Order: sequence, then C-alpha cells, then structure tokens
Amino acid sequence: MSRQGSQATADVSLPPKQLVEVIRRMVSAPPIALDVESLGRGSLLTGWKRYRGTFHIAHYWQERTRFRIDVAPDFDEPTAKSHVGVTAETEQRAAEGQRWDREPRVPRPQRAQAFLKAILDNLPQKPQ
Repeated sequence: MSRQGSQATADVSLPPKQLVEVIRRMVSAPPIALDVESLGRGSLLTGWKRYRGTFHIAHYWQERTRFRIDVAPDFDEPTAKSHVGVTAETEQRAAEGQRWDREPRVPRPQRAQAFLKAILDNLPQKPQ
C-alpha cells in the first residue's frame, strides 16, 4: 500500500473486472454501506459519509467525504492482477444549513487509507 496526498493505492491479485464488482458489492454492504453514485470503466464514486470535523471557533465543523475508487489492469499481468487507488474528496461547513465547501487545505489522507484498508481486508484474495 502507498499513500500520496489524499490517495491510497495497492496492487491486488484479482482481474480488474472481477475486482470492480467485488468492490461495488463491498461498498454497498455493511460495514461500509455507502451508495455507489457512479460506476463505469473501472471507476466507482461513492456517496458522502459524514464526519465530525476540526474544532474551530468554539465548535466542531461538519465534514463529509466521498471516495473515488479506480481499478486499472496490472501492466505485466493485465488479466490476472490489478492496481487499485482510493481518493478521498472532503467538504466542510461551519453549521447545518450552510453550503458545503471543498477545502483543499484540510486533506484527509487517513480516510483514503482507512477506506482502502477496509476494502483490502475483505477481498477474497489478499493484496500483493
């Protein structure tokens, strides 16, 4: 597993199409239980998950994160192995009823890493 910015990646010993289907089912079911808002050509985009944000000006801000999961064939073994990447996109707001804003100064790489770990821990085959 590697991590860069708000993205986490890993190599997996499953064919890409099979891995996408496994991840789609896994994301929709407990314990993750997020909607899959879009699916196509090796990419999934989840619905938003709410988090308690940082403490700022006497209260905790609200945050929400959604995850983009990209699956690509391995260069050396494209029919047997895959590369999976999870990118976390986080928005925040001060209080209920306000508009959500993307906040690039508040990256949440640990969320991408934790999401990828949840996927890898539940795969039928363990990552390389």
